[in-house]
Amino acid sequence: MGAWEPALNLALAAVLGGLIGLERELRGQPAGLRTHMVLSTGAGLAAIISVLFSQELSPLGHPSDPGRIVAQVVSGLGFLGAGAIVRYGSSIKGLTTAASLWTTAIVGIACGAGFWQLAAIGAGLTLGALWVIGRFEHNFLSSYRTHTLKVTLEDRPGIVKELRGELEGLGVRVVSSSA
Repeated sequence: MGAWEPALNLALAAVLGGLIGLERELRGQPAGLRTHMVLSTGAGLAAIISVLFSQELSPLGHPSDPGRIVAQVVSGLGFLGAGAIVRYGSSIKGLTTAASLWTTAIVGIACGAGFWQLAAIGAGLTLGALWVIGRFEHNFLSSYRTHTLKVTLEDRPGIVKELRGELEGLGVRVVSSSA
């Protein structure tokens, strides 16, 4: 590995992670531009270090497995992804952001390992899924989306049941309610 190659690998990891993070940022997600850039750069650095450990620090004739550090990065991402997932009543939010974080780390690993083309294709497909498919969902599948409605009522017996009946009469499917 030349002197500039690791730096270029990390720079590409930051750029590709940043593009994915920018899409999340523009959608108002909590894990956005900076988070995705830092994650991709860190995963890329882990891949570079893993390869260098295998090449530089292994005993002659007994190379270590360069995938071991990278595997720990992928395992550790579960905790980061879990932090992005939140349950609101009967719906779950943050699954797409958790998946984008996981994928961004893998893109960073690919960059760090020097697989630039594969990383660029992975980032492009991820952006396509987030942006193009996101637009498709918004334009054509909006009736399948869950919305939260907060209503303040004066308490009296049967008011929640009455409200639920009114909403269902308007074609609104009530998934969950709390009083």
